[in-house]
Amino acid sequence: MGEVLIDGHLSLPDGVRQRLSLKPSSVVKVVITLTRPDTENTNEAWNVFRSMGRSAEPGILEKSAADHDRHLYGKSAK
Repeated sequence: MGEVLIDGHLSLPDGVRQRLSLKPSSVVKVVITLTRPDTENTNEAWNVFRSMGRSAEPGILEKSAADHDRHLYGKSAK
């Protein structure tokens, strides 16, 4: 089973690459079947995501929303 990456490429598990002796730029034929995520795992992931900020302490950054890009990425304000 592989995964479609953000850039549209398909990730193959190491075991598949090793078993088929695939090298970078190898050409393979892929048969695609969409697999829906397990609902239980999806719900658990959302529960973890929702709990992430519960124990956060108040921030010390001024204008954190307005200066979001500056604080996270070091970009200067326009």
